[in-house]
Amino acid sequence: MAVALRQPTLASAPSPSFCDGRKFAEVEQALLWTVLQQDLHCTSRDLLAKAAQHQIWPRVTLRQINRWRAKWQLSRGKGRPPRTAADGSMSSGNAVVCVTPRLSFVGVHLFACWLDQQDAFEPVVAGLKEAISEHQRTHPGEDFALLHHRDATLRRRFQALVLAPLFGIERLSGFDTQEHPLETLIGGSYQYTTLSQFLGQLERVEAGASLLPILRPAQGGKLVYVDGHMMAYWSRQPMHKGKITMRGRIMAGSQAVISHDETGQAVFVAYYPPDLHLSQAIVAYCEQVAAATGGDVFVIDRAVNSQALAQAFDELGLGLLCMLDDNEHHGLESFEATEVETLDDGTRLYQGPWKPVRKGDGRHFVIVKPRDGKTLVYWGTPKVESGLEARQWPEVYRARTELQENAFKRMIEHGALDINAGRKTMVGPDRHQQRAEAKVRVSLEAAQSRVEKKRRALEAKREQVAESAAKGHGKRLEQRQRAAAELEQELSEAEQHEARWHEQERGFKAPKTRADRDFRKQTIMTIRTLFLENLLRAFMSVLLAVLPEKVSLEQVLKLLFERSGTRIERGQEVMYWVNATGLSRSNRRLLGKIVEGLSAIGLVERGKTVHVCLKDLPP
Repeated sequence: MAVALRQPTLASAPSPSFCDGRKFAEVEQALLWTVLQQDLHCTSRDLLAKAAQHQIWPRVTLRQINRWRAKWQLSRGKGRPPRTAADGSMSSGNAVVCVTPRLSFVGVHLFACWLDQQDAFEPVVAGLKEAISEHQRTHPGEDFALLHHRDATLRRRFQALVLAPLFGIERLSGFDTQEHPLETLIGGSYQYTTLSQFLGQLERVEAGASLLPILRPAQGGKLVYVDGHMMAYWSRQPMHKGKITMRGRIMAGSQAVISHDETGQAVFVAYYPPDLHLSQAIVAYCEQVAAATGGDVFVIDRAVNSQALAQAFDELGLGLLCMLDDNEHHGLESFEATEVETLDDGTRLYQGPWKPVRKGDGRHFVIVKPRDGKTLVYWGTPKVESGLEARQWPEVYRARTELQENAFKRMIEHGALDINAGRKTMVGPDRHQQRAEAKVRVSLEAAQSRVEKKRRALEAKREQVAESAAKGHGKRLEQRQRAAAELEQELSEAEQHEARWHEQERGFKAPKTRADRDFRKQTIMTIRTLFLENLLRAFMSVLLAVLPEKVSLEQVLKLLFERSGTRIERGQEVMYWVNATGLSRSNRRLLGKIVEGLSAIGLVERGKTVHVCLKDLPP
């Protein structure tokens, strides 16, 4: 459709009231009125040709158009058309200002309207300006485009990055190949080159650290859920590798460690190489999270199940709730268990220390013994015991499945969480080689110690044999000679074992190098994804508060966000018509409820009230 249909005509007359007819719906009447206001002397046949070209009124005939023109007193007179347009006024509050007949992703427009009401991107602009100011202070000689961007430019470009996954655009190159409604959303369109340069310059000013505060809630809780998400990365360059769980392979990649609060809002993220186990970085990471959010009780899966980590958390004044592995206990018989309560389903809760007590292990245990199934054992540091009742431990721990594991799946589906951003790498020593060599050296030291021990034992036994021979012992001499022969055999075997480790040590090659990813750009895009997820959760909480029945985020995304529609702007209101063509009866009813809820939450667009309606548009 021509862009002119979305621009107000200053010389147009106040529009009449429109209502649905049998063949000519309200939207189609508004479109006809808008086209006529652009050219009052256009022939009806030309109007019909334009409609056929853009598939606006496929069911309307020339006679019907003439009837409506006569009703509105806009019939074209005989003779040549005059050179000047008819005078009119736009003062009426019911006048049509502009019409967008084909609006894709109409639900995203409504979501963006709600975001504007909440000033959702103002913290983003503030964070980016802070990063830019810091970069200008530390690098006064540098000059590039981002340093001179206005607030509106920063807001529009970051908004394009945030909303891109809702259009099905996972990689920025999709802006060059896929249809998207940025023109109607933010008043302008962007291509891959512009947004990739913007992202690269954000990386240059280290914007990731300045953007992290946009994830934090105004008032945080004490519980923090932590989990790692491994993402695969393909490269011909030798890189450090780790186990990519989603692909079941050991390969190059990255490890995002993400934190959520007890309400499910993402609050922190940091990236680590894939070969670094979570337990090696978790203490320093949780210190950062506690300092940034105020949360001091962490719920983490069995990747950090360790007495040493429990002690480290306790020394820092942090709480840690985790689970024992199944092979670490034998049910209730491993604990001095005291029954806490019995649940309605017959599950029994116990608490107590190890039996026998293990020295230096200050963990507290809660044992869950269901009527059928295996026994589960949860453990926590003293801070967890003082802050949570024993009956709360299983419920708090199980909540991490929905708050984190299912959230990761949703963000992969509609938030582009699994998409790699940035190709920069940093070359360093090969940690795989270093670990392998360190393992050989430790084994060699153990083998040398064993040989030395066997040698001393053999020398002592030979002295005993000599003593027995000097004293003329009979049976004892035979026993000592037999023991000395056994020690000689053991020494020989130990020396052979030591020789094999020496051979491996001599086989060490020259130090190699491997690359690690530069995570700055990836961190910014992951913050983008987490920010989008937080915004969607906040939007859903507002929507669910006015809906009579519960709907899921996936239903709203499929039924509302991905559908097309029409937008009509009048003097005092904006009407959005959501296309319901092709929906089943149950989905149409559900979409109707969602549409009613959107009208009830009080959306406002540029000071005008927003109304949302359901409409079966022609194909």
